[in-house]
Amino acid sequence: MTQEDRAGDPAEASRRTGLRGRARQWWQRQSLGVQGAIFSVFVGVIVTAVTQWLGPYLGHLAQRIAGKEEHGLAVDSDVPDASGWVFAGKAYADLTPPPAQVEDVELELWAKANGGTPAYQVLRLILRGKSDKTVFVKRLEPEVHCGSSSVGVHVQKPAYMSLVPERSADLHADAKPRKIVFTDNRGDPINPPVYKVTQTDPERITLEVHTTTHRCKWSVIVHWSVNGDDHKTRIPDEGQYVVTGTNAATEHRTTDGELIRW
Repeated sequence: MTQEDRAGDPAEASRRTGLRGRARQWWQRQSLGVQGAIFSVFVGVIVTAVTQWLGPYLGHLAQRIAGKEEHGLAVDSDVPDASGWVFAGKAYADLTPPPAQVEDVELELWAKANGGTPAYQVLRLILRGKSDKTVFVKRLEPEVHCGSSSVGVHVQKPAYMSLVPERSADLHADAKPRKIVFTDNRGDPINPPVYKVTQTDPERITLEVHTTTHRCKWSVIVHWSVNGDDHKTRIPDEGQYVVTGTNAATEHRTTDGELIRW
């Protein structure tokens, strides 16, 4: 029997009609409140899908229709993640509450409340064009100012790996000369790439920042061009991030309090 024969089977057609009828009866038995809740969930799923998958295209189309299309580079970034902190002038016993009692997702806030300075940071960047006009991201330039390392207890938090494929780059903040070094999948240095990004074709970069014997304030300037004009975007747009070396730490421990041999 062919697929067409099965689809035209009277028994199959009757079964489908019965299913539709039972579904209609079930819907009619529900209160207006339940119907409204189900409809809201359905609409929410549709809106979320449209926003995630079609959002950039719809935004670009709206700009074109309004005659206000903007070309340029948009940079999305969060506060850098830390692999640990140095708490100036403190011992492990001085930290409140003890980090062993803090959930991993709350460690950043806990460290800030205890006055910790990050030791080794990871800044994740998403570089995206504001339209379908190609933006050339030419280079990343570090701005760094260093002083003495923080003296106190160094607490190292559990390490996690990102599952999102990203370009990797490294900034040794107290090295000379200071430069951002890109690496391949094996960790070997490569020539800095020139990225071409648009609104629908972004680039993700993971920048790892560390220092050995200094406490450094740092930021990054993204050099880019569009339509032949050169521009700069600073990250962060105000102030600087801070990272410290662990060479001056008085003790090294995990968040559970275990002593680390350094």
